Amino acid sequence: MTINTTLPRRSVLKGLGGLAVAVALPLPALGQAQQPPPGPPPATAAAAGANASERMLTAYVVVTPDGKVKVLSPTTEMGQGSQTAHAAIVADELGVDFKDVSVETALPADAYRWGGFMSSGGSWGVRRWNAPLRKGAAQAREMLLAAAAARLAVPAAELALADGKVTHAKSGRSLPIGALAVEAAKLPPPAEPPLRDPATFRYVGKGAPRLDIPAKATGKQVYSMDFKLPGMLYACARLTPVFHGDIASYDDSAARKVKGVRQVVKVPGGVAVVADTTWAAMQGADAITLVQAPSPNDKLASADITAKMKTGLAAADAKEAKAVGDVTAAFAGAAKVVEADYEVPYISHAPMEPWSCTALFKDGRLEIWAPTQRQDQAIGSAADAIGLVKDKVTLHTLQIGGGFGRRLVTDDGMPHAALCAKAMEGTPVKFFWRREAEMERGWFRPAQMARLKAALDKDGKVTALHIRTAGPSLGMEFSPTRIKEGDLDGSSVQNFADVRYKLPNYRVDYAMRHVPVTNAPWRAVGATQNAFFLECFIDELAAAAGKDPVAFRKELLAHDPRALKVIEVAAEKSGWGKPLPKGRARGIAYFESFASLSAHVAEVSLENGQPRVHRVTAVLDCGQVVLPDGARSQMEGGVVMGLSAALYEAATIADGQTVEKNFDSYRLLRFPEAPVVDVHFVPSDSPLGGVGEPGLPPTAPAVANALSTLTGKRIRSLPISKALEA
Repeated sequence: MTINTTLPRRSVLKGLGGLAVAVALPLPALGQAQQPPPGPPPATAAAAGANASERMLTAYVVVTPDGKVKVLSPTTEMGQGSQTAHAAIVADELGVDFKDVSVETALPADAYRWGGFMSSGGSWGVRRWNAPLRKGAAQAREMLLAAAAARLAVPAAELALADGKVTHAKSGRSLPIGALAVEAAKLPPPAEPPLRDPATFRYVGKGAPRLDIPAKATGKQVYSMDFKLPGMLYACARLTPVFHGDIASYDDSAARKVKGVRQVVKVPGGVAVVADTTWAAMQGADAITLVQAPSPNDKLASADITAKMKTGLAAADAKEAKAVGDVTAAFAGAAKVVEADYEVPYISHAPMEPWSCTALFKDGRLEIWAPTQRQDQAIGSAADAIGLVKDKVTLHTLQIGGGFGRRLVTDDGMPHAALCAKAMEGTPVKFFWRREAEMERGWFRPAQMARLKAALDKDGKVTALHIRTAGPSLGMEFSPTRIKEGDLDGSSVQNFADVRYKLPNYRVDYAMRHVPVTNAPWRAVGATQNAFFLECFIDELAAAAGKDPVAFRKELLAHDPRALKVIEVAAEKSGWGKPLPKGRARGIAYFESFASLSAHVAEVSLENGQPRVHRVTAVLDCGQVVLPDGARSQMEGGVVMGLSAALYEAATIADGQTVEKNFDSYRLLRFPEAPVVDVHFVPSDSPLGGVGEPGLPPTAPAVANALSTLTGKRIRSLPISKALEA
């Protein structure tokens, strides 16, 4: 789908049901500053920005009278720094100083949609929007130049825009862009504006300070739970812990006696207690007596799920995802056949910020302030919950205090908030979950198993590889209208179909063994487990062939200079092959995901029988690196999150619910356990790839491979801490 940048203002207005809301209401800068209470949207507005003195030049660029620039970002800021990258892209292409640029998440509209929806995920935040933002900024620049040309009565070709002003070198005259914005906004954006030479960029590829750090460092950042409106009430959820479960009845008599409790609202899966304060709401929620409705999920347990997945490993009902050559014949003629089974558990998104959002239902309209990655779906689920048409719902996006894919889910907390707001019509309500509800009713990366079988010839070369994955479907839970029982779930075979290893005979298939545990994309989605499956098996094949793991991978990638370079840099920077202190070992893993290539080398030891990761050398080829510091931070964060999942994380299922209810039982990596992370980027002319997710998948297999070298024991299940105990 193409994005309309030629008629951006019309696109914005169309996306908001024909009302000029995008340019008349404050575009949600609520992550940076507290806003006054909302009012009804005006029926008309100037072709301006957030107020009558600001001018929206294109869908992405608003200029204020003092020459400041607001970038309207199509993506949610989740701490990954994509909005800072957007500011840098616009600053360079427009010709302004970075310090004069701010960013706001746009209200949903056509110009900010891709594939019909406004959403953030898949490491698309920069790579998807780089070109539209550049074009929008270039359009704005040409409009400002045209306005200046008319004002100065000179040809536009004699003008240049730099440092926030348009200059006519011949006469020495200049005009600040703030003084030209009104006139420029009246001009049509050029369809194909010229783009600046990247060699002139001051920020892209070089660096710019993160826009979100000052508020976070000073404690001024407004997250969803911090957001307040005058007269706001609070609604605490009390939900059944059983997956997809509901309640048969409830007794709220004791809750209504709690001082400050205003109302008890039935919501899907339980109730919400509305009160004057969070404490009163929580006390009221605890006082509710719930009667659980019988559910077919009441007896779900981890052991049964594992047994069910195992039945899929050799089943005949698998769906084929990739087939090259004749795998069966290759196995029949193999000098050696290697086979291994792998397993990963459910893991929680475990965001530091449990679910909350604020909603106001008034005069037949619903207004929501929420930390969401999926704006259009959030609007739809909220509207459906209370019988509104989508045009009657306005959504303001708040910064997210930890998402990792969790905030892509819109059909749990959002409808609950809408129901509470409608019940308290005219009064804003903050609906929230407690940590226990987040760990119980939250969504999980699905458990999964894989069987990998390879044929080697007499020289130790791979002549065939068959990968069978089996397990619950992410799509059956997250996108139930798009996938049905027995289908091929793309996330379960993610990145296997396009693997760069040269394999003359290759088959990938998937046997769905679905169970109704709520599944949603987790950072890097299926690449998290698939990198573990494949890269640990590649090490097993290297051992079976009697070859060094790096040399073995280079042999499989000899035809691919780009992938080879990533492997070689990882080996060089990590000191692969050089002596280590006694009791330490290195392991390598390589994986391609989200259009980026990454290789990690982990250096590990054992301390009191438990793994200790001392250093991870992480190498990434993502094409152009837009903001090096931000990209480095994302790689570091991906390694730490990947290491946490690899070593410790697992959501255990019993009696249809999670056993781990809080961070006291759901083990995460702790600060003293974090390794040194040494990040390196490989320069590349390839198209932009992702950054936020590709740094995670190689972590687990790199660590597992190092530990296998150290202990002589193959690690084929996660978390590693439990695998070592087995």
